[in-house]
This record gives sequence, C-alpha cells and structure tokens, in this order.
Amino acid sequence: MRYGFCAFSIAAPFATRQCGHLMQTEKIDKYHDDLKGRIFYLEKDIKVLHISLDLLGFDEKLYAELKAYVGADVKLITSATHTHYGNDVSDSEYRSYLLKVIKTNIEKMTIKEYGDLYYAKVTTPFDKVGKSRISGYEAHNEYLSLIEIKDANDVLLNIVIYNCHPTILSADTPYFSSEFPGLVLKELHEHYPLEDFTYLSGAMGDISSRFVREGQDYKEVSRLAKLLVKKIESLKTQEKYQKLALDCKEYFLPYEHTLAPIALDEIRSDLSERELETIRYGEIMRSRIDLTKAQKGAKISILSLGTFKVIFYPNEIFSDYLNYININNSILVSYSNGYGPYILPVDFPYVTYEMFLDTLTKGTKERIISFLKELGK
Repeated sequence: MRYGFCAFSIAAPFATRQCGHLMQTEKIDKYHDDLKGRIFYLEKDIKVLHISLDLLGFDEKLYAELKAYVGADVKLITSATHTHYGNDVSDSEYRSYLLKVIKTNIEKMTIKEYGDLYYAKVTTPFDKVGKSRISGYEAHNEYLSLIEIKDANDVLLNIVIYNCHPTILSADTPYFSSEFPGLVLKELHEHYPLEDFTYLSGAMGDISSRFVREGQDYKEVSRLAKLLVKKIESLKTQEKYQKLALDCKEYFLPYEHTLAPIALDEIRSDLSERELETIRYGEIMRSRIDLTKAQKGAKISILSLGTFKVIFYPNEIFSDYLNYININNSILVSYSNGYGPYILPVDFPYVTYEMFLDTLTKGTKERIISFLKELGK
C-alpha cells in the first residue's frame, strides 16, 4: 500500500471576514491560533485523497475545482471541522489563496510505499465536551471515534471523529481560531510526535457545548480540549488491528425541498436566552432562503477500511441519524463533499433555530434513513 500525509496553514495573510455568525461582518487579521489543512492519501488498487480544513464548510464548487485538479482516477473526499471562526470562503481573494495552498501541498506531500497496512477503530459515548443543545431534548448519541492506521510496527495516522459543534467561543470573538479541534490535534501531536492526526466532525446538528461549558473564552476551549485529548488517549490501541482493505464508493441522493410552516406559538417557555436569540436569527435566515437555489442532493462518499465504513455526508445532520447505522461497523461524518443546511429528524417536535434552515421534505428524510439502513446490511 501507499500512504502520505501533510499538514499546513490555511490562514489568510490578509484580512478577511469570519464565517460562522451573522454579526461577523468586518474583515479582521488577528489569529489566536493557526487554521490548518490536513491531507491523507491511501492507495491500494484505488486512490483515496482526503482533505480536512479548519473552515465552516466546504462548498460544492470548491469540491468540484479540487476534483478537477486531482483527476478522475482519485476518490476525493473533503471535510470541514466547522469552526465558526475560520476565514470566509465566499471571499474571492481568500478562496483563490486557499485553492493555491491546497494544490501546492498535494504536490509536495511525500507518499511512501508500505507492505500491508492495518487499522483499529473504537467508538464510545462521550458527552463531556458536548451534548444536546436543545432544552428538554436528550440526544443520547454523543459519540467519539478513533481510527488508527499502522504498518507492521508503528501507528501512521490517527483519525478523530467527534460529533460536537466547535462553538465554545462567543459570536463576537475578535480573532480567528480553529477552536477545540485544532487545539486537540496540536496537543495530540505533541504527545505523539511521530504520528499523524486529522479531525472529522460527526453528526452534530443538535450537539454542542452549550450546556457543558463554563464560559465562552479560549480558557474554556483549552479546558474542554484537554478533556477530549485525555479521552482520545485512553482509546489508543484499545482494539485489535485488522488488515486494511481499502475501498471507496460514491453516491448521489437527490433532494426535494419545501418551506414548511413553523408554529411560532409553540416555542417553549423553558428555552435558554441563547436558544431564543438563535431562533430570532433563524427567522432572519429563513427569510433569505431561495428554494430555486437549494441543495440538489447529497454527494456521499463511503470509505471502507475493511469491515468498518466512514460515511461522509455534506449536511449538518442531527445525531438522531446515527440510530439508522450500525455503530459497531460504521460512523457518520458531516460537512463533507459540500455544505448543506441542517437535517432534523422526521417530525421533530421542538421549535429550534435549526428548524428554520431545514427545508428537506419528509419523503427526502425517509429516503436518507432507508439509504443509511441499507449500508448496515
């Protein structure tokens, strides 16, 4: 097999807007910590290239431009960590810069020949950094996964997958930050300097630190990151390694959209101030939705390492959809191969911010559920 990895800065050397909150309207150039890109490459019979970026989202056009660059013979998978404090890819100058940096590092990446490679995976509940961010609604699907890939002797790559929004910082944070995913990877690499690390965001439409955090400054980012690092380290080499058998399949799932009415008189009285504030933002965002420009469908990649599948999905999908996969042999990743709005569960009973941005029909959601169930057979 062949394996390669590189990590590099994607921070703009000029001022840009941040990307994750309505109030982020001014261009800034201050960085608390570096924004990174990470690429890993695997090859055996097929070629797989995965790109993880400290961005809010990775839109379909950006994906298409990179796909054209790497070529039709490469299975390209892109992911965003979904930091709300990254550079805004809608800024044309930053977009051009980002594409140049990614392409340069693809070319520079060292790819080495190995014999057989092996992988171990473990998935465990973990709600110390994030849990349901909706008052009165328990998700019960807060999951942390760790995948280790090694040769005959040493671990080469660690893939961390956690389904919690990286939004500990406040909306008016005056600097760029990779938030807790970046700090987690930095500390892990310091502890294991000969190993590579990358980070994927799981099904976390309804999961955040809202009811876990003790503040909204970088001190709290650091505290929660350390909890996650400690948990990840406890998972390393816990499972038996299996021979890696590489495969990657791609699917397109068509979408149908509607702007279903929302019963504003059913907003519950037990919501937090932050939840009520985000509902007001949701009303603003819904007023801007143009269904003629809505997402046509989901570009889905299924990366198989053997008996374990990583399902890369473009939307901010709720953790409820983890109920339709076999958590023992698969995991669901959001913000991949494009960027789509929230997907709530079918007939979700609570009025939330996320509901204002979810335009998928009930029939479309049922098809998503059927697709995920079929993968588990």
